[in-house]
Amino acid sequence: MKKILIFIGVIIIYSAIMLLPRNLFIQVPGGDNFGHIYLDFLLTIIIFYIFSHFRFFNKLLIVLGITILVEMLQNLTTRNFSYQDLLYNFLGIYIAIVIFYFFITSKNKKN
Repeated sequence: MKKILIFIGVIIIYSAIMLLPRNLFIQVPGGDNFGHIYLDFLLTIIIFYIFSHFRFFNKLLIVLGITILVEMLQNLTTRNFSYQDLLYNFLGIYIAIVIFYFFITSKNKKN
């Protein structure tokens, strides 16, 4: 139950950041494109931790589903859907997966 509440909180925060007008937020180092990488990196790490008992493909579907849905919902706000933003989102997801599994495999080798 605790993980589900964390998941819901993460979705709300992620959606708010990605859907609210950009001028409400401070600029992140690297600009908007790096902001997409940072946010999706964090989203992926959190989702992979929360759903650690799920198969890899299912965790990936959850992350991709959230990312694509929120990017498409931007058309309903003052922001717009952008393939470039989606590419940077996917880059953040990829980096997170590589790092996540690097730490898991290195942890398993130590045990």
